[in-house]
Amino acid sequence: MRPRECFSSLAFSAEEDARIGGQALVEGVMMRGRRFWSLAVRKPDGTIYSQVEALRSFLVRHPSWDRPFLRGIFVLAESLVLGWRALSLSADLALESEEGGKALGWWSKAFSFLLAAAVAVGLFIALPTWLAPRMLGEDSPVWVWNLVEGGMRVAFFIAYLLLVSLSREMRRVFQYHGAEHQSIHLLENGYPLEPERALREGTDHLRCGTAFILLVLMLTVLVYSFLGKPALWLRVLERVAVIPLVAGVSYEIMKYAEKSRSPWVSALMAPGLALQRLTTRRPDREQVEVALAALGALLERERGREQEAE
Repeated sequence: MRPRECFSSLAFSAEEDARIGGQALVEGVMMRGRRFWSLAVRKPDGTIYSQVEALRSFLVRHPSWDRPFLRGIFVLAESLVLGWRALSLSADLALESEEGGKALGWWSKAFSFLLAAAVAVGLFIALPTWLAPRMLGEDSPVWVWNLVEGGMRVAFFIAYLLLVSLSREMRRVFQYHGAEHQSIHLLENGYPLEPERALREGTDHLRCGTAFILLVLMLTVLVYSFLGKPALWLRVLERVAVIPLVAGVSYEIMKYAEKSRSPWVSALMAPGLALQRLTTRRPDREQVEVALAALGALLERERGREQEAE
């Protein structure tokens, strides 16, 4: 499949483009639209496997919930579920292609997901919450606790990204992350979906998961300051419980930042753009072809659905 021949003529409106995002996978890229999601993976034999499935988004089926500060919560939940499913599928394709390799079973995938969630809560929430009072003393003001907590969370997050970037496999995932952003840039700027053109684009993007996570971490410093000083287990529980609310606010800030030229908005988003230097790498042509295959397949299905509605 050659992205240049198949998809360069497709065009979408700015509003539709803004609803398209993606995620880097194991030797592949996932793209998500309004009503469908697609996946493309480079197999060991050099061919590109792709598929498109209906999204069945809650917000599409229940548009009354598609409101500011609420929609971000649903988008986050759906993105986590869909992203894990696509990541598992891409890993299965790689394992099945190897001699003697077998796809991971349902229980293995569930255990991996729960383990990853437990590590994330432990490392980025429980550990800073436990450390801050011991570093500063129980009599320190709660805002000082949260300032130190927030600093540790950001530091742990950056250290984690630096650590995983040492892995060759993760560096390839980061290259596919860059390819995903380059493909989205072509779409948003109305350029033909061609590998050579994509390789000239930047690998950062304002609407990126890395920037979103960092924005959430920054906003939690303010929100957690209102939670007081209960017992450690309750502090951890409170912090986990308010994450969806902070995510909803962060989602609206990112949507506003795409349209705003305000200096303070640019300053707020600048750290997230800078952090993407850790989570993206310049891809090669073959990786860009995979990203364009995923994007092109998605646009073709979304456009077909739109024409049926007409």
